[in-house]
Amino acid sequence: MIMLFGGTTEGRIVAKLLDDMGLHYLYSTKTASTGFSMTHGESRNGPLNDMTMVALLFERKIGLVIDAAHPFAIGLHRTIARASGTLGIPVIRFERDYSLDSGLLDPKRVRYADSFAAAIGLLTIMNPGLVLASTGVQTIAMLRPYWQSQRMMVRILESERSLEIARSAGFPPENLIRMTPSGSQEEEVSIIRTFCIDCLLCKENGTSGFLPVKLAAARACGISVIIVRRPDLPAMFRTVTSPDRLRQAVINTLEGQ
Repeated sequence: MIMLFGGTTEGRIVAKLLDDMGLHYLYSTKTASTGFSMTHGESRNGPLNDMTMVALLFERKIGLVIDAAHPFAIGLHRTIARASGTLGIPVIRFERDYSLDSGLLDPKRVRYADSFAAAIGLLTIMNPGLVLASTGVQTIAMLRPYWQSQRMMVRILESERSLEIARSAGFPPENLIRMTPSGSQEEEVSIIRTFCIDCLLCKENGTSGFLPVKLAAARACGISVIIVRRPDLPAMFRTVTSPDRLRQAVINTLEGQ
């Protein structure tokens, strides 16, 4: 059986591929997935630590793990590596598209940071009037040293869970933008202009995270951007970047067992 870690656009792409291949899999997400049907898959949700993941992989006789989780799910990637390594299970990482048009990366406006702490340092030096953090509700606590003393708005999803996380972190509710991004450049431009944003903080989360769209909107509005680089993946992961290559990697791995 195959263990698939998802909860992203890539997770659903992999699930469809495995369904098309007629392979049985267990689809694991941090929270419950909705509106998602599977032909040959079972679903589970909830966080896993090293001990519970090893137990689950052993109990379900998992022979291959596919990691299609969010690139910034650092803790999950590391837990997968440790648990799979303990049991000698191969891991394939299905990676998203991170390609960017060079025209979107004007060095006068766009800067990279290796961490959220480094991003806060850059923001402190730049001293913008109003920052929009388009980095997700889970990053609010990491950004506290900045928004406690400087102006910042944060875009989060419309779910009550996201609102509760923001409230628990103590973030001012009047500075939240609650919406589900559509991937429209016009929508991004409208937000920037409506709230008079002059700096955008985002993650290197690829095409499926709408990074190219955000950068294009920032360029159209002439504002600065800080991009937090995606973390490195565990060295044991075999990375593929297309469904065709994933299909072949799955076939090769299963045939070699």
